[in-house]
Amino acid sequence: MAHPSRAQGWRGPRRYGRSPLIGQRWFLPPPIHVGGSSNPAATASIKLLRPPVKSHISNQLRLSFQLVSATVAGGDGRGLRGEEAVLEAILGGCEETEMDVKLAWREALGAPGAVVVKNHSDFPVYLKVLNCSAAAGLRVAVDFACNGWVYPVGKHPYRLFFTNDAYVKENTPRPLLGYREDELALLRGEGADERAFQECLSPFRSDSTTYATEPIPITSTTSCSYSYPHTETRVPLDQQIYVPCDERVGTDVIAAPSLPNLGSHFKSIAEIYSLIGLDDVGRLAKAKQVINSRAAAPKFPVPQVISAVNPMSWRRDEEFSRQMLAGTNPVCIKRVTKFPLTSDLDRTAYGDQDSKITEGHIEKNMSGITLQQALEDGRLFVVDHRDWVMPYLKRINELPGEEETGEISPRKAYAARTLLFLNNDSTLRPLAIELSSPHQDDEQLGSVTTVYTPPDTSDDILSANKFTAWDLAEAHATANDTSKNNFVIHWLNVHATMESLVIATNRQLSVLHPVHKLLKPHFRNTLHVNAVARQIIFGSGDRRKNDDIFRGIQEVTYLPSNGRSRNLDAIKKWVADYCAIYYVNDGAVTSDSELQAWWREVRHVGHGDLQDAHWWPAMDCLADLEEACTIIIWLGSAFHAAVGLGQYGYQGFVPNSPTLTSRPMPEAGAVVTEAEFLGSITPRNETLALMGMAAKSLARTGEVFLGQRPESELWTIEQRAAEALARFQERLQVVAGKIQRRNTDPTLKKRAGPVEVPYNMLTPTREPGPVSRGIPNSITN
Repeated sequence: MAHPSRAQGWRGPRRYGRSPLIGQRWFLPPPIHVGGSSNPAATASIKLLRPPVKSHISNQLRLSFQLVSATVAGGDGRGLRGEEAVLEAILGGCEETEMDVKLAWREALGAPGAVVVKNHSDFPVYLKVLNCSAAAGLRVAVDFACNGWVYPVGKHPYRLFFTNDAYVKENTPRPLLGYREDELALLRGEGADERAFQECLSPFRSDSTTYATEPIPITSTTSCSYSYPHTETRVPLDQQIYVPCDERVGTDVIAAPSLPNLGSHFKSIAEIYSLIGLDDVGRLAKAKQVINSRAAAPKFPVPQVISAVNPMSWRRDEEFSRQMLAGTNPVCIKRVTKFPLTSDLDRTAYGDQDSKITEGHIEKNMSGITLQQALEDGRLFVVDHRDWVMPYLKRINELPGEEETGEISPRKAYAARTLLFLNNDSTLRPLAIELSSPHQDDEQLGSVTTVYTPPDTSDDILSANKFTAWDLAEAHATANDTSKNNFVIHWLNVHATMESLVIATNRQLSVLHPVHKLLKPHFRNTLHVNAVARQIIFGSGDRRKNDDIFRGIQEVTYLPSNGRSRNLDAIKKWVADYCAIYYVNDGAVTSDSELQAWWREVRHVGHGDLQDAHWWPAMDCLADLEEACTIIIWLGSAFHAAVGLGQYGYQGFVPNSPTLTSRPMPEAGAVVTEAEFLGSITPRNETLALMGMAAKSLARTGEVFLGQRPESELWTIEQRAAEALARFQERLQVVAGKIQRRNTDPTLKKRAGPVEVPYNMLTPTREPGPVSRGIPNSITN
């Protein structure tokens, strides 16, 4: 039954749970205002969203607004408030709604600096912006970029939003200082009470104090009483992980795809082509009907890696090598400086794990130069997953299968080393792949290792659509690479690392703080995405140090380091221009109390296990602030784009980028059938789930890209900051143009590789379609 419109202040039914803030109205003292109902009024235009609500809940919207002076204070030192204005309306759907309200304001109150908003409706609303036009009593227009949820007064008594100006705490107008402190304290929250999902608090939980090494990433809940140094406990899918309400942007719902059991492995590549609507692909025979399908197969976009000219080009060795740099994981390749390759694993625990690749394995494919000459010229590279995979292999290969059968899972993984050679045309070719598994009797006895090298007749094998042990070796090496990217580089090093920064920023920097305004766009939806991801995956602790991502390999023509350095330089210049507006010297940095509290929490709480590492900036000078903000923006935008945005383009076609392997390797040189190859990699159900999740990220709406701001004309009142952002946008356009010219340069023939997919993941501008192009501001996928 619909509820009637409620009188002002009535709290109504507690559909959203009781907040511990109820009764803590000391945050907002009794109003002191000037004048009466005859006050002149300014028209305020607001934009808001309403989440989906149950049919029995009233659509009656009732909000109250009260402007707060930034220049005229009462006896308690706080800014005087104008008369409360009420907005009432009937809302329809969940789309963005714009409406006007008259706000009373007298010239004697000076300039507004904040607005108090109370929600007397039966549902929460997401308030995006509030724009007050100039009118009698209000000399100039005032804008509030709110971007926050306002819950019914029975849940939260009020929300306080500030204008789009920015001040460090010490420079805050005195009438606003008390409001600033109270608002930050309200959002911070303290204690270990169980949180209601609609609360806006950002309590900090760190397990790093309970053990010395490898803490789990920081979570935003305080109600978890357990702590494991190596794992997180999976949250049941029917439960929610607490996320501060303002970190759930808009009304988007993120969910993992749900699929029926579609059987085991694919039997032919044509069957996979049928999933993306390709019934006749180039030189292939007409695709067969989907085998053993038990439900209508979904149709997906065609992954970029399937070339329109030759759909089997993904199998070529030069494409396999190119993806070590231009694919989804460009950060694991390193130059070889000594040979043979060695392991850093403890020999007392894992025995001899040094490489068994010899000169005899590789020199035949090195264009006539010797191993020593290749080392001296810096032409050998390695992607080495041996040391991080080997300690887990025994457990991975013994994981239980389906509970109802009690069988051992058909998993068979190996630890891979891939050795590559830099050709004269500045492209890479694989020389050897070394696959190892623990000794069957005892891990301390070392490993069982086989070295695979490319067949001499690879083109003939490709044209005949045959597969060999070499193809399977590449699949195993790629599965190692994909797993490292998905769970360590993408999830732990980006998503989890950014999480502690988001929480510390929400807790220690007021929304009025200039650094908060600088970083906030790069935190959009991060906690929400991470909470959902934790219900699907969980992993061990791993943190990334501030080192050179691409490790000295600038000679390769399709290397993304050119786009990397240009984007990074543009970000550095933008951060320097912005920070110079608010910090005139090093002393301004050290005297900023909120900034120093923020950095202490980032370092000593968010990353307490690494707090004594030598590479932390001391945050005692402007250069340290610029470096820290540059790294944070780069990590959440361009670096995340490099390791995350190509997932569907490359991993959407599982034969190109398997995520797991399930059969023992044959002897080197063996020939295998297409069905045997597919039976060794990711099965149907996992393939479709991965394709579904990756394809969803292509269709996400409302994404904001690097250099952009939502409601761009309203984000700041500071003209110098707006001009600095405009210069940043111009630099990014220059970067995009340079990348495009390199992609189309005929002298760089291998830039796009055999599959003809140019490297666009570090192109800052966006184009329509399922192309991995455009750098999102934040890690929203």
